[in-house]
Amino acid sequence: MNILHFDMNVPKQVTLASPQGTTIEGCYGNRVMFHLGNGQVMYVPPIVATKIETEGITTGEHIELCKTSIREGRRRLIEWQLKRVEAPTQLEQDLRASLENARKPTAAASTAEEIPPFAPIAKANGNGNHVAAPRNGTVPAPAATKLEHALKTAIAAARSAEMFGSELGYVVRFDSDAIKSMAITVLINMSGENRR
Repeated sequence: MNILHFDMNVPKQVTLASPQGTTIEGCYGNRVMFHLGNGQVMYVPPIVATKIETEGITTGEHIELCKTSIREGRRRLIEWQLKRVEAPTQLEQDLRASLENARKPTAAASTAEEIPPFAPIAKANGNGNHVAAPRNGTVPAPAATKLEHALKTAIAAARSAEMFGSELGYVVRFDSDAIKSMAITVLINMSGENRR
């Protein structure tokens, strides 16, 4: 099933195949599933379904949805914004498709961002330094210490958890102390594996 995902503060234009959604129960609360005109489906909180009904959105009508982060005192909340938009012209559709294709990385592109920060590191070299595996098999990467590896793993895990939480409408934020604690745990576990 092709699911449309909403990134924080990034508006998306959608066309409903039907203005009636299906309520789906989940462990993090109910979601409403809507079928879209392009064959995708979207899962949104019940408040969005209420806004669609209140606005009288009909089949085939174009709307823009945006999941935004707002601050209320010390708390961060998720607010969904909905507005009607005019149907895009064929030229606009072609331009969007062209831009999306241009953003896709080519197979030949090899950047540091494509390498997961938690990739396994190689054994110690003759000097006792830990060396990361080569990026493309021919050019050796800069040396990575166990501590650097643990910190990158903790940061990647925290970011992934925050993004997953925001997709569910559950705001999760890790401060620097929490990330340090996670990195220490990863480092301890790495040391324990080397002793075995």
